[in-house]
Amino acid sequence: MAGCFYGTPAHTSRRKTAFLLLGGIVQKPFKTISEQVSLLSSRGVEIDMDAESILMRNGYYPIVNGYKDPFLDRDAIRSTGDDRYKPGTKFSDLYSLFEFDRDLREKTFHYLIRAESVTRTACSYVFSEAHQEPNSYLVQDNFASAEEYTGYGLKNYIYNMHTLHDELFKKATKSRNESIAHYRENYEDIPLWILANDLTFGNIEHFFKLMKPREQSEVCKCISRAVGKLGGKGGFFDASEARKGLDVLVKTRNLCAHDERLYCAKIGGRRNADYIQFLLYLRRYLTDGEYAELVKFIAESVGSHSRGSDVVAHVLDKMGFGRLPVA
Repeated sequence: MAGCFYGTPAHTSRRKTAFLLLGGIVQKPFKTISEQVSLLSSRGVEIDMDAESILMRNGYYPIVNGYKDPFLDRDAIRSTGDDRYKPGTKFSDLYSLFEFDRDLREKTFHYLIRAESVTRTACSYVFSEAHQEPNSYLVQDNFASAEEYTGYGLKNYIYNMHTLHDELFKKATKSRNESIAHYRENYEDIPLWILANDLTFGNIEHFFKLMKPREQSEVCKCISRAVGKLGGKGGFFDASEARKGLDVLVKTRNLCAHDERLYCAKIGGRRNADYIQFLLYLRRYLTDGEYAELVKFIAESVGSHSRGSDVVAHVLDKMGFGRLPVA
């Protein structure tokens, strides 16, 4: 039939070609779990554990493609044209590095939630104290001017100001958060400290960067005081450091939430912060006890997952471990 081309040999051929060719690149064919294990074995990986069930639970790409780099034999790859592994490489080596990074993401996320909480509380407190009129967070004059924002080294003031206003207005008028809905139904306005509970860490970062200079400094003092570092060993950090640090913290939180590689990630607006640099920023938002707990976990986890493998040197190098300060 003239208009009925689905299922015809010609259309089937075209669809097959379309699926195989994406941007001029031939796609790799589907492989069963058994074939994936056989492929690893043919490339020099010793299958020393139940690889099939592990691959079924976690996927080939996240484990193998995600964590193969320190185990690859570069000379053999140049001569064969496909992946080859260093002699003695075991599947458990790849899986152990995968497990380490997964544990690192989960523990990091745990402490990032605490950093998010103290930042949300400090921003809400300082702004609400300075601007006590109803719905003050919807008034542009209560935020930094374009000149002040540019002075922070930031760009796109009008766009970012409008984006923040739209987000706050949407939360105030449409959020289904129980506390916000209660205030919307029973009171004339919704305080920022209530509204902020429905804002993401990215929203809070956005809010902080648009606050007035004096209020940003007050937020830093408030955070330092909350974690016991104002005037103490940890010291007080300024608004410039907070603006840079929050960018790294928010991006790291998103990376953890999306289950992406962390130990070797380059984080931040310029993608130049490694994990240890991230830790230096995070330290400002944690108590000394919380920070020591995280550092202890990292040290113990590196040791337990390395299993005597020389990959530990690779991990420490990628994390920037040599720059980690004593807690």
